[in-house]
Amino acid sequence: MSAHYDLYETPDPNNTGEKQPLHARIVPSGTYSKKDFLERVARSSQTFNYNVIDAVVGVVIDELAEALSEGKIVELGELGHFSISLKCTHKVMNKRDIRSESITFDNVHLRTSKEFKRKIKREIELERVDKSKHSSQKVEFTLEQRLHKLQEFLKKNGGITRLEYSSLTGLSRLKAIDELNVFIGKGILRKRGAGRTVFYVWKQEE
Repeated sequence: MSAHYDLYETPDPNNTGEKQPLHARIVPSGTYSKKDFLERVARSSQTFNYNVIDAVVGVVIDELAEALSEGKIVELGELGHFSISLKCTHKVMNKRDIRSESITFDNVHLRTSKEFKRKIKREIELERVDKSKHSSQKVEFTLEQRLHKLQEFLKKNGGITRLEYSSLTGLSRLKAIDELNVFIGKGILRKRGAGRTVFYVWKQEE
């Protein structure tokens, strides 16, 4: 499924009165709750169930908070580095005037890795929408229509990925995966490849 964006006027911070160039911003398509996200991870992995993933995430969060509270910088693989920042509770001009109670926790920062950014760049498909009309542009297809679209796509291309099926039908990635698995169970499709290279073919034509 594509990520939607629209173009917005850039503010004129110096009040020059000159027309500013447009800039692009994502039009949010929704928010994943923790439950939604863990269900998505569980279905995508097909190895670990929801309860196992929920427990692991809980432990990771607890350990991350403890390590950061000790002043550590925490690296989580491709995701990037976590660190914390501090702030003074009031203005201090001289180091001798600073007391420990004047310094407090401010925020948590995540510096994402180049590989994580590249991963998003490889996956993202952008589609321009008018934000004001976004809610009325959604088109829902019936199961029969989605199956017909799938068949036509496979006739032309031979195979289809999860991302392509999501974009083709308008289903979310999670629902697209579920439906493709249903088609496999019904003997309509067969899955090929593994991990990122997974794609689906029309089983009846093999």
